[in-house]
Amino acid sequence: SGGLNTGRSAVILLGALAVHSILEMTALGLANTFGDTALLSVSIALHQPAESIALLVAFLKSGMPKDQIAKYLSVFSAMGPIGVAIGMGVNEFAAPIVDSIMLATVAGTFIYVGATEVIPEEWEGQEHKYKKFFALISGIVSVFCITQYTMNLEAQTR
Repeated sequence: SGGLNTGRSAVILLGALAVHSILEMTALGLANTFGDTALLSVSIALHQPAESIALLVAFLKSGMPKDQIAKYLSVFSAMGPIGVAIGMGVNEFAAPIVDSIMLATVAGTFIYVGATEVIPEEWEGQEHKYKKFFALISGIVSVFCITQYTMNLEAQTR
């Protein structure tokens, strides 16, 4: 029963990460400028390997047969291109308000998950609280610096 439960947990994680992947890649497909595309590409490239490894480890721990794991990981790999296609399709064919609504939904989802799941979970324990605080502030400053850099690049190309 433990293998079944951990297998179910791995599939649930796959579902959550698949939705996350579609959303972040939809945002990439919606990007209109080089700066937006660069910022999103860098942020995706920085965390996608960790997500993929976490998913692989969850499946390996479940004891699931490797051919079945490969099928599940193939499904996960298809989510990115699907998300980009959705974003590009909306960007190209839908009214600008739809583009804005989708981008707001994607951004709101990321902020919600970060604010309600990731950050509180990290702050539950008291160990390494200064390192965690420094990492949080470093992340905020990094996003700010990358955003300023890409905005300057855009201003120079106009």
